[in-house]
Amino acid sequence: MHLHRLRRLVPLGAALTILLSGCAGDAGKEPPGQGTPSVKPPETHEELKTSPPDSGRPWESDDAMQRAERALDAHDEDGSDPQRAGSGSAHIASGVNKTFQAPGKRWYRLDITCDTRGVEELTLTLTRGDAEQAYGIGCGDREADQFNIPPGAPFTARVDTVRSGTGLVLWRLNTLAPGDVDGCDDDIDGCGG
Repeated sequence: MHLHRLRRLVPLGAALTILLSGCAGDAGKEPPGQGTPSVKPPETHEELKTSPPDSGRPWESDDAMQRAERALDAHDEDGSDPQRAGSGSAHIASGVNKTFQAPGKRWYRLDITCDTRGVEELTLTLTRGDAEQAYGIGCGDREADQFNIPPGAPFTARVDTVRSGTGLVLWRLNTLAPGDVDGCDDDIDGCGG
């Protein structure tokens, strides 16, 4: 009786072994028509965004913030002794409209940059009293744009709102000794040239 049960188990065990070995051979294979994609498809809408500097890579706000901070930091090696007076960030859908008081005897330098998807340039307008100058800021540049403003009366920095794009603007306001001002000493009145 013991032998009889064993005979029934052996064919069942052999069949199970053959079945499992057949499956193991196909374990690494995809079903027909479903090969492994060379690029992982995006899983969320956010991952579909691409940035200008890395056009094939997903645009992520954290990565964009880091790139923009590196662009702001790029000027810290220029030998001047800037002292930070303020900083901030905004999404391009909100824009920037900030008034600075500009007291004291040190010059002010506004360092500003943007990192976006689908927008190559933003418009910055600097205003003090009746004087006004508009500038284009290249988004995704490795170095932030810099604008010098003498101390004295308050001035306003405005970056136009872009509702059709995705991205952010980062800025820092620094003070500089007059001897450390590089280039035009008043980017609001303008230096012509």
